[in-house]
Amino acid sequence: MSEAVERERLDVDLLFVGAGSATLAAVIRLADLCKEQGVEMPATLVIEKAEEIGGHQLSGAMMDARAIDELFDDPVKEGMPFEAKCDYDAVYFLTSKRAIKLPITPPPMANHGNYAISLSDFVKWLAEQAEAREIEIYPGFPAAEPILEGDRVVGVRIQDRGVDKDGKPKGVFEAGPEIYAKCVIFGEGSRGSCTKSLVDRFDLGGYNPQAYETGIKEIWKVKPENHRLGRVLHTMGWPHDPTTFGGGWLYDLKDDQISLGFVTGLDYDNPYTDPHDNMQRFKTHPLISKILEGGECIKYGAKTMPVGGYFSIPKLYMNGAMLVGDSAGTCNGERLKGVHMALKSGMLAAETLLQAIQKDDFSAETLSSYESAWNESWAAKEHYKSRNFHASFKFTFKMPRWMGWARQLPWLANGQALAIPTGGRGLFKQVKAHPDHTHMKKLSQLSAKERKKAEKVAYDGKLTFDKVTAVALAGSRHEVDQPHHLKVADTDLCATTCAEEYGNPCENFCPADVYEMIPDDGDESKKHLVIHHENCVHCKTCDIADPYAQITWTTPEGGDGPDYANM
Repeated sequence: MSEAVERERLDVDLLFVGAGSATLAAVIRLADLCKEQGVEMPATLVIEKAEEIGGHQLSGAMMDARAIDELFDDPVKEGMPFEAKCDYDAVYFLTSKRAIKLPITPPPMANHGNYAISLSDFVKWLAEQAEAREIEIYPGFPAAEPILEGDRVVGVRIQDRGVDKDGKPKGVFEAGPEIYAKCVIFGEGSRGSCTKSLVDRFDLGGYNPQAYETGIKEIWKVKPENHRLGRVLHTMGWPHDPTTFGGGWLYDLKDDQISLGFVTGLDYDNPYTDPHDNMQRFKTHPLISKILEGGECIKYGAKTMPVGGYFSIPKLYMNGAMLVGDSAGTCNGERLKGVHMALKSGMLAAETLLQAIQKDDFSAETLSSYESAWNESWAAKEHYKSRNFHASFKFTFKMPRWMGWARQLPWLANGQALAIPTGGRGLFKQVKAHPDHTHMKKLSQLSAKERKKAEKVAYDGKLTFDKVTAVALAGSRHEVDQPHHLKVADTDLCATTCAEEYGNPCENFCPADVYEMIPDDGDESKKHLVIHHENCVHCKTCDIADPYAQITWTTPEGGDGPDYANM
């Protein structure tokens, strides 16, 4: 139907896809540069898939101030919203019962002076700054696919509205317009659907494939005596096993609230791994449960983060297009920080766009200066210092299982301990990585101990809760009578090969109960896949972790999705 309907055409000079920190920093910086140099600001449009600006923005977040201090002379004076500045931080190694505080906070995890922010509120403020510079921003406009002319990006098509589950137009049908531009800047966030298609089609990938983590975040209202504004805690170890990357965080916010979260690296090997369950277990640890005692969870969210690092950053430009922020893989996985990197990438993109505007040339040759500027920036240098951090983690697999947490020693040596004296190199110049989903073991390869991971934590509805409750706390909503935006290439494979080989891991890795294997007519021996797309929280874990790479996340109707306001 998308080929047959007549579509409105909109023409602009510059189109920014996604109203996140990277794209908004870019338009603010560009407007300021044009004003400083007496250049006419081109017709510019920012589109966002969420119904409201900030509605799909989710992060911890402890923001390094370096980039925002470059973008604004005095961001706090100009009204930048933040919860607190960190004045106390600590890192703990957890066992199931104990919390061992590291005597020294590792430099990458030091947060003194960093801002605790709600990324949603922060992005809303950036949007206000952009609009004050006469930048147009259209929420509820999800980009369905890029428009190409040969090897050049010339625009995007917006997702249709009012299509029923069989793909037929309803009475309220609206064809998504096509927006054409001289240059399209993609800042869709982690695993952006347009970005993914361009990277695959034009072979823009880096030396390593991108690696991802799924972060589960909750906002809790706690007792005043359990609250300490300015506190930042990070954890490693339990409930992860030695072969699973990730850890937890806790930041205090205003009004006796805390930001609490746990990340799970998606290069895990056990198909029973469940990021949501990891988060619920994390809260049962005495270090955390003591703080949460008597409190209430008021918000929930989930999001993937690109953490492959320096060698996973793709080519940042092509004819008529640029990549910024998480779409460009700029998040620093070692520091668990992406906002300052996203801001800087947007600012650098703006400087290149100014050159392109002055030359009226948006070819790859002109836009290549963006990548050159990135490589010379402090942001790239920060990445370079931890270039083998994530990829080195898989060295642990080469050690015997009985060595437990000692299996982390090769990673600690190559990815961390030796990184400082060797300028980030470690033992090897470049550690080769493989796509996350290729690491998953088949059920037949699991030990008896590994099979126990199938057992979920007991949900008490107070401290811990199930995924259905999580979806409600995320405020996720989608029009039920619309085509699934989660495309599974072969559902027969789910019922047969995947069930036998991996036990349908989609039921585990999805934090929103989107995927469910249902018995055929009550016959437990035969099942079929049911997709509850209305539950989706747009984390995109499924697009990454599926061992057969059969699932593709696409944009639903405009405005649909979670509500991460004030998250």
